[in-house]
Amino acid sequence: MDTTLPGVAEAAATPLTRAQRKAIVAATLGTIVEFTDWLIYATFAPLFSRHFFPAHNDRVSLLSAFAVFAVGFVMRPVGGALLGAFADRRGRKNGLTLSVALMA
Repeated sequence: MDTTLPGVAEAAATPLTRAQRKAIVAATLGTIVEFTDWLIYATFAPLFSRHFFPAHNDRVSLLSAFAVFAVGFVMRPVGGALLGAFADRRGRKNGLTLSVALMA
């Protein structure tokens, strides 16, 4: 008995266009860069904690560094939703401009 959904087999057999492959590669590279950034911060958090969060207790400093990490990790999808809604209403160029201005 065939369990594939109608149209799925035909879609799977269709080769990707050059633009689709380019978009997949660009999205993959962007994700790799982003997660590398998170990994570097998490790896060096003990160093950051001593320099940016001086406290008499090393654990408090380390927890403060990881709190900054957590806030950034939690706020990323929230910012994406807000900037996505803005870009849907005002256009991608304006959304990208706002994103870069907020980062600056």
